[in-house]
Amino acid sequence: MLLQPAESLIGPCPLHHGDNPTAFRVHLGRGLWHCFSVCGGGDVIELVRRIEGCTYAQAGLHLQRLAGRDCPLPPVRDGHRQISAEIQPGALADEPGFRPFRSTIPLDPCCPFLQQAKAITPATATAFEAGLPDQRSAFLRGTVAVRLHDLQGNPLGYCERRLEPTEIQRYGKWKFPRSFPKAGTLYNAHRALSVRQHGLVIVECPWAVMRLAQAGIRAAVALLGTTVSPVQADWLARASAVLLLLDGDHAGRKAAPFIAGALAPTTKVHVHELPDGLEPEDLPDHDLRAIVMGYLPFSLNQYALQRGDR
Repeated sequence: MLLQPAESLIGPCPLHHGDNPTAFRVHLGRGLWHCFSVCGGGDVIELVRRIEGCTYAQAGLHLQRLAGRDCPLPPVRDGHRQISAEIQPGALADEPGFRPFRSTIPLDPCCPFLQQAKAITPATATAFEAGLPDQRSAFLRGTVAVRLHDLQGNPLGYCERRLEPTEIQRYGKWKFPRSFPKAGTLYNAHRALSVRQHGLVIVECPWAVMRLAQAGIRAAVALLGTTVSPVQADWLARASAVLLLLDGDHAGRKAAPFIAGALAPTTKVHVHELPDGLEPEDLPDHDLRAIVMGYLPFSLNQYALQRGDR
C-alpha cells in the first residue's frame, strides 16, 4: 500500500548522511522510520538515540524537552554544589557498548585538508591533537583524526573526518567510535571550562573551535551536530551567556531556534546567522573576532595555545 504524502516523509538518511533523496522514510502515523541503505529502522526514540549516540533514557529525556515538558534530572551532591546525575565523572565510560580509547595515536598536523581547506595551522592542530594518522596503519587510515574528551577532560578516543568523496557520499563526512556518547559530551569543554563564566560560543564541529582559538577566542565548544541534549544543556547553562554560531546551511538554520529555546530558560542566548553556505571556519580571524565581540565581549581571550590547555 502506498502511503499518502501527508502520512510519510522521504529524504536523505540523517544517520549515514547519504545523498539518496529516497533512502530514508518516516511513517508519521505510526512513528516509525526506515533507511533502505545501511541503517535499518525503528521508532522515534531509537532514531534520536542513534543520532545522538546516547542511551534510550537520555533520548527520551531529550524528546521530552523538545516537546516542552518538564523533565527534571535527579541531583547528585558533588562537594558543595549539585550536578545532574547524567554528568557524574566517569559516567560516560559506563555507556552500553562504548569503550573509551585512552591511548594516544601519533598524528601529523601538516596536511592539505587542515592548512588549505580549513586554514588551521600545524601549531593549532598539534594543540588540539588533530592530524593525519600513520598511513602504514589501518587504524584511522584515509581520514583526518581529532581526539575526543569527556566533560572532565578524560580521553575517549578519536573521531574521523573522511577525505575520499566516495566514502563521504556513502557514509557521511564524520565517523565516531562505536556507541560514542555524543549526547554526553561537548568538544573542547574541558579547555573552555576555566572561561565558561564569561560566555561561550557554540558551534557544530571541531574545525570551527580550532579556528576560533586561532582568532583568540578560547571559550568555544562544539555540539558535534545540530542538537543539544539535557546533559549538554546543563553544562552550557552555567555560562553567563552563549552565542550560537551554527553553519549557514539548512540544518544550521533549522536547529538554531530549537537550541536557543532549550537554553533560553537558564542562560542568555544570542544567535548569529552566517551567510548562506558559510561555516565559521570559512571566515577570516578578524571577522570571527568581530562577530564574537559584538555579542560576548568578555569571551575574547588573546592567548597562546600551551601544553596546559590541551
